[in-house]
This record gives sequence, C-alpha cells and structure tokens, in this order.
Amino acid sequence: MARSPSQLHQADRRILAGVALGLAQVVVGALLVAAGGALLLTAHDGLGARRAMVAGAAVCAGLALVAGPWWWRLSHDLTEERKDRIRSHERDEVAAHIHDSVLQTLALIQRNCADPKAVASLARQQERELRAWLYGSPPPSNPDDSVAAALQRASDEVEDMHGVNVESVQVGDCPIDDRLAALVAASREALSNAARHSGAKVVSAYLEVEPHQVTVFVRDRGCGFDPDHIPADRRGITESILGRLSRNGGKAAIRSQPGEGTEVELVMTR
Repeated sequence: MARSPSQLHQADRRILAGVALGLAQVVVGALLVAAGGALLLTAHDGLGARRAMVAGAAVCAGLALVAGPWWWRLSHDLTEERKDRIRSHERDEVAAHIHDSVLQTLALIQRNCADPKAVASLARQQERELRAWLYGSPPPSNPDDSVAAALQRASDEVEDMHGVNVESVQVGDCPIDDRLAALVAASREALSNAARHSGAKVVSAYLEVEPHQVTVFVRDRGCGFDPDHIPADRRGITESILGRLSRNGGKAAIRSQPGEGTEVELVMTR
C-alpha cells in the first residue's frame, strides 16, 4: 500500500527528530564527561569529598548518555534475534509434524476414499494424535506398565471399532497389576456397551488415581435404560462389569434412566 506525501514527510520528520535527539545525547554526554574530567585534572590541592562526588557523577552521567542508547539498541537487537530463532524453530517443528503426520494421513484418506469406515478410522486416529500434540500430552507408555496407558489404549480400540469419539480424562497414574487390569477390562466393556447401545456420538472415560483406590467413570448422554430390568442375555453387564469387579475385590455402580444417558462407576482398591 503506497503512502501519501504527508505520511512520508511525517516519517522523515520522526527519523530526523530521532537522529537529532541521539546527537544531542552524545553531545551532552561528552560535555559532562569533559567537565567531570576537567574538574579532576584542574585540581591543585586534594579534592574534597563533595567535589569528588560531583566530578564522578558528571562522568557517570556523561557515559550513560553516550553509551546508554547503544547498549539499549544492542540489548533490543539480541532480544529480537532470540525471538526470531524461537519462532523459526517452532515453525520448523510444526512443518515437520505436519509433513510426518497430517500429510501422510491425508494421503491415506485419498487412497481409501471409497471405504468410509477406513476414512473415519484414519480421521479419528489423526484427531487423537493432533490433540495430544497440541496440548502437550506425554507420549503413550507401555499399557502393561500403567493404568492410564492401558485405559487410553482401550478407549482408542473402542473408538476405532465402533466409530464413536471417546473423550478420556486422566488424573494421576500408577503401575498396573492383575486387579487394576480387571478394572481396565471392565471399563473397556462399559465403553463398548455405551458405543454400541447408547446411540451417543461421544462417550467419556474419566480416570482418577488416589493413594488407596482407582476410580473410573464411563458416561454417555444416550438413550439410557432401566438397570433394574437388564435382560438375562446381557451378560456383558452382569459378568464383564459387575461380576469382574466383584471377583477382584472392587465394586461397580450403574446409574441410568431411559432418555437420560448412563453413568458407570468402577472402583478398585489398591
């Protein structure tokens, strides 16, 4: 966008004013240094304390006026250079991640465009990866070593298998053992039931690790059901959830009403 003549004149005036101010600072600073030096050199007798302080202050003030703008410009330039390096590094990191992850996923989606299920699965996997990358989530550890990692893997499997979004929130973590593995397996069954039967597009899994127990909540806002009238053939609830927790020393509670969604609470002592 071209500047008008008045804008150019104003810019020229600001530049000239800056140059004039810089020259004035240099001149005044040089005069102060010269005056302070002269005050020291022309003394024939021992300097009094007050005269020495005045001479030293004049020299310091002069040096500050002369070197201050240069020092400020140097510091400002170094700060800007550091910011530019940081921005360049961040741009390179973003470009590398997009190349290694997003572009490859888009290429796979193009190859599988005739398979809606494969496209949806690729999109969900990429969404999970981008979410973890954007929010700085730690890389997944071995599911056999960690309750949080095992539950995250179960959530991902349910998400890929049934085509629903599983939102996982994890507060704390601890090593996994046989009893906590049973808790994860029951949580996976609860997630799978919600994905298959609730009709909800999003299912949530909340993990909380405390010193004496581990709790998992599985929630959906789907069609719901009456827990007191579970069909006899629905052994996924009675055996895979309630029975599994009971056999391993834990407890489970199912809260649901038709039309109001479902919450499954799973608790296992450590």
